Amino acid sequence: MQKAFFLVSCGPDEQSKATRAFQFAKLAAERGGLAGMLLVDDAAYLAKPEIADRIRAVTGDSLADHAAWLREKAKGVPFYVCTPCCQARGILAEDLDPLWVLGTGGQAMDLLLEDGVTCLSF
Repeated sequence: MQKAFFLVSCGPDEQSKATRAFQFAKLAAERGGLAGMLLVDDAAYLAKPEIADRIRAVTGDSLADHAAWLREKAKGVPFYVCTPCCQARGILAEDLDPLWVLGTGGQAMDLLLEDGVTCLSF
C-alpha cells in the first residue's frame, strides 16, 4: 500500500495551509496510509497546544480537532517535531502536545526512503 509522509513547514501565520496539512494527514490515516509527520521551521509552534487551539482554516476547520483525532486514532505512527527548530524558537519538550516527540530530519528521511512512501509538503 502507498503511504504518505507529511512534511509541514508553515506555521501559525498560514492558518489555512497548516490546518489542511493536518486534515490531509487525518484523511491518510483513516485509509491506513499515513507514514508520519514532521513539523519543521515555524510549524514547530503548531506542536504547542495553546497555539494549535487557535489555528483554523478559513472554512472554520480546527487544526486542534484534527490533531486530537490523530492522537487518538493514529497510534504507532511517528509524529516528529524538529529538535533544532524547537531549540531555535525556545520550545521545550514539555511544551509539546503528547502527540509530538522531538525528532530529526534523519528520522523523517528513514521513513521517506521506505518503499511505497510519498512525501506531501505543506
